[in-house]
Amino acid sequence: MGMDLGFEKGGFETVYANDITKFACNTIRTMRPKINLDEGDIAGIPSANILSKIGLGEGEVDVLIGGPPCQSFSTAGKRKGLKDERGQAVLEYIRKVQEIRPKVFVFENVQGIKSMAKSHMPFYDRIQMDESKLTHSEKKGSLFRYLENKFNELKNPESGMGYTIEHDILNAADFGIPQNRKRFVLIGVRKDVGNAKDVMESIKSKAEYADPRKAKNLGKKEWRTLETLKDKFEGKKPPECLAFSAKTVEFLKHVPKKKGGCWVDLPLAMQKEAMGGAADTNDPRRKGKQGGRRGFYRRLSWYKPSPTLVTSPTQLGTCMCHPEYERPLSLKEYALIQGFPDGWKFEGALLDKYRMIGEAVPVQLAKVIAKSIFEFI
Repeated sequence: MGMDLGFEKGGFETVYANDITKFACNTIRTMRPKINLDEGDIAGIPSANILSKIGLGEGEVDVLIGGPPCQSFSTAGKRKGLKDERGQAVLEYIRKVQEIRPKVFVFENVQGIKSMAKSHMPFYDRIQMDESKLTHSEKKGSLFRYLENKFNELKNPESGMGYTIEHDILNAADFGIPQNRKRFVLIGVRKDVGNAKDVMESIKSKAEYADPRKAKNLGKKEWRTLETLKDKFEGKKPPECLAFSAKTVEFLKHVPKKKGGCWVDLPLAMQKEAMGGAADTNDPRRKGKQGGRRGFYRRLSWYKPSPTLVTSPTQLGTCMCHPEYERPLSLKEYALIQGFPDGWKFEGALLDKYRMIGEAVPVQLAKVIAKSIFEFI
């Protein structure tokens, strides 16, 4: 409920929620018991039923917000897009907009959605291919162009008022959040209400922070760092925290404390052992094309924003180690970085809780978006 909490802070009331996972729904039931909630696949929930539950008619909802599952589009996932049934939720989101006809809708997803191909091709196969021989659906960005066309169908529908649509990549760090987290945000505004471009410009005007390398020239403040939250971080053994394997702990001891780092900071003799199959190789298809792999054995820095929080801080390629201790960020620290209020209770197993926080929209970013929309309508 990161997005929902941000919208509540921005002046709105959450009247309906849906999620397919039990642990997320149990969290909503615990923290917001009065919200109308449907647990299950949104595709099986008629829009008419939703409107009936909240006592509003078509066209009367102020804002519809949604972040359909993003794993299908994430650069950290397998990027199967619409071939993954989770990717189909994007199309269902568009259908709900068509049927509910809110004044404004906000669609949020990973920035990787813009570069994905509609037909998935493994990375190492793609880099061997001649770009000119790829089919249209195999080319980078083809999925986004498909989805953009689908959203554009909302501009001039066969009946009823259409929408103006605007989208951009927003970085949470630019809005004072100590997390370098870029998200794709698309906003639609019904034409009888106004123009989406004005709303997006209002949101971007509230970005008062910038990359330290550019901040002075832009007349903005430097990004907030993890150190601004340090006094709220937990000790060596927090009550709710995953654990690294003993081997991972041994490697992390060699990564600089406080200023952070990753596998490249390990002694050369140790790098091959640590990276295993992810190390560089003599395979001509892969040699020199392994990427930075900077998430491997990554220790965070007090002096920078956190990288994008992931669904699990202990995975090999998305390690999120505390700046000083050989442990992952704790659940409380995750929630703190994402801006959840103190005392917000997450239901489910520990991994479920990390996933909920990692997939959420930072509360403060959602608040900025909400305030711009609230002022506008």
